[in-house]
Amino acid sequence: MFNSSLAAEMEAYLELRARTFTVHSVECTRLALRMLDQHLCCRGFQGKHLTEAVLNEWIATLTGKSKTIHNKVSDIRGFVKYLNVLGFDSLLPDAPRVKSDYIPYIYSDDEVKRIFQYADNLMGKNPDDSRSSFKLIVPMVLRILYGCGTRMEETLSLCRKDIDFKNGTIFLRNAKYSKERLIPVHETLLSILERYCLAMGVMQNPEAFLFPGRKAGTHYGKRQMAMWFTAILEIADIDKRKKSSHERGACLHCFRHLFVLKAIQQLEEAGHSVDLNDLLLPTYLGHEHLLDTDKYMRFSGVQVPESLSVFETFSAGLIPNVEVPDEET
Repeated sequence: MFNSSLAAEMEAYLELRARTFTVHSVECTRLALRMLDQHLCCRGFQGKHLTEAVLNEWIATLTGKSKTIHNKVSDIRGFVKYLNVLGFDSLLPDAPRVKSDYIPYIYSDDEVKRIFQYADNLMGKNPDDSRSSFKLIVPMVLRILYGCGTRMEETLSLCRKDIDFKNGTIFLRNAKYSKERLIPVHETLLSILERYCLAMGVMQNPEAFLFPGRKAGTHYGKRQMAMWFTAILEIADIDKRKKSSHERGACLHCFRHLFVLKAIQQLEEAGHSVDLNDLLLPTYLGHEHLLDTDKYMRFSGVQVPESLSVFETFSAGLIPNVEVPDEET
């Protein structure tokens, strides 16, 4: 698999990570190591000590989004730490900062109504799904995304046993970074979920996926959901404007941004001021602190001007007042 002078160390490092981290995490690390391995081979590197020059040359070859480059360098940072433990003193490179000017599309209340209206009345066939169950799956997935602010993969991988109708909770066992969490759910959504499970015939099957895929033992795919949602947006005449370079436009992930906006609005209206020390919303979303949740508040003031006051309340106190000294006479 690896051909450079550090091939044995790379293999051993991957085996070590496989004992603790998820398969996805290990595969990401494997990809980064392969790229570094190829670079070392092309450069004719023969040592065991990774120098600043070698690592900087490799980092300069990386392309893609800043987050992608950041993640690859972070994977190699772990490997460098491993080399240092083995006694092969190597430079620990700095991970480039992630830059994002992404602005999500915030659906209006009227647009949300139209989305559900057309989702509940899906007609015709999607070439990627010949089954009729999509007429139940698609609108149910959208309601969970809207009502709980969950990530797409977390939602699609839900099983019947993850829904606790008695206590009103959903258990997200396939969450990002392998962090499981339990979230409360509004009774109106639970009622719809209960009818859905009965209609899909999974109420008495705890191991069944809520949203089954075409193959046995698989769940509905993100690509299928994206195709249906694109069709819904087209019919509902939503977000057909020309996009700027940093705008992804209306998509399924925007429901998570909308959830954060509405959640903060409701908390503020209930007298619960949201500040940087508040872990209520971040915990619900699966974030470690409110700074992670902050990126979900990036929206256009032109698009939703009535919500600017919410963000101003959130950011109050972050920027100190500066007194301008009197001019010298």
